[in-house]
Amino acid sequence: MATVLPFKGLRYNPDKIEDISKVITPPYDVISENERDDYYKLHPNNIIRLILSKELPGDDQSNNKYTRSGESFDTWRKEEVLKEEAEPAIYIYAQEFTLSGKKYIRRGFISLVKLEDFETGEIYPHEHTLSKPKEDRMNLMKATNANLSQVFTFFEDEGSKISNFLHKVSEGDPGSGVTHDIDFTDIYGVRNSLWPIKDKAIINELILQMKDRALFIADGHHRYETALFYRDFVNGSDKEQSSNGDSPSDYIMMMCVSMEDPGLQILPTHRLARNILDLDPEKIKNALNEIFDISDLGSDCKAETLTQKLSEDAHKHKIAMYIGESENKLYILTLRDKKLLDPILTDEYSEWKTIDTGILHGVIFDRVLGIQARNISKSESVKYVQGIEDSVRKVNEGEFQIAFFLNPTKIGQIRDIATKRHKMPPKATYFYPKLMTGMVIRHISDTW
Repeated sequence: MATVLPFKGLRYNPDKIEDISKVITPPYDVISENERDDYYKLHPNNIIRLILSKELPGDDQSNNKYTRSGESFDTWRKEEVLKEEAEPAIYIYAQEFTLSGKKYIRRGFISLVKLEDFETGEIYPHEHTLSKPKEDRMNLMKATNANLSQVFTFFEDEGSKISNFLHKVSEGDPGSGVTHDIDFTDIYGVRNSLWPIKDKAIINELILQMKDRALFIADGHHRYETALFYRDFVNGSDKEQSSNGDSPSDYIMMMCVSMEDPGLQILPTHRLARNILDLDPEKIKNALNEIFDISDLGSDCKAETLTQKLSEDAHKHKIAMYIGESENKLYILTLRDKKLLDPILTDEYSEWKTIDTGILHGVIFDRVLGIQARNISKSESVKYVQGIEDSVRKVNEGEFQIAFFLNPTKIGQIRDIATKRHKMPPKATYFYPKLMTGMVIRHISDTW
């Protein structure tokens, strides 16, 4: 169960950094090369120089992007650009945003959480990871000895007890001494606010409320697994000679959000496919018709119209398909009967029958289009996108042959599959908005 601790966070010093919006970024893995260049130009102390440093000509083992990140991190701490909290704290972090015309606030807390192995612990992943990103993050951790960003998790919260507690603490009595000292709007129009909580009674109450709860990883699977490797690297392979499990490397910085929080929003990630040999729209529709009812929507591909059509009776597992080639038409595929999936999605894929992304990958991609579900993470045939009309344009222009549009995965579906220690297909979730990196940093030192 979740072991939560306060810590002395490193934060940008307001005496040195007047506008924090110029030094923070989204997570490293959603930043393009052009965006990285823009962040480099934005401010000399932008967090991009730590989390996604540039490769330079002549880089070698002793001088490279990782060593430069480590050197910048050390320099910024010495110069107090990054300043350590005077006493341990837990940080309440809220993001206020608008989605489909409706305003939301997602509120959680940033703390240390004790690492647990996936096989035996109660911190649950929901997606597979790749070796190359983990090697990259491991090199960075070795160079900086830090958690530069938070792993994003959620937890069950019956009656919204913890959610309400966090709201009361952060938005409650003005005389309580709890005030936000970071408050800015980022480039996405999201308002970010941070409240450092140092009151021991509040911290102890939160620790007590969290102690019997499992955590489910929303974003940051690669960083979490890297932290497990780093823990074993620091403590040594002989566990009996390592500490009692309470060394600094046994913990990771996390953002924890209640499942009941109305701001915990998930957006759909759509798919574009190419490299399909001898694509024949009629053959594809005939094959799909064995499992799906197919509705012809013609060529009306307006995002609002399609989203509305998909959301109607979404529990019936509806997927939209736009075929290019000679067709350029949109179809709604509705699963005829879940039992039809039983002989197809078996063993490690049995839970995919409950989610649209699983049905798309395990049935349509694997069985109909010949794109293997098992190796899809390494495939050049599938691209993951957010936009609907832009995807249709790319099919019409011949860059891709076919597009699939989905409803968002539900938070309960993630919990149910993860609890059974199964994994979802790649990009089954897109939590919005992304946590900003640079709000709080954690140096993995002996001073807690």
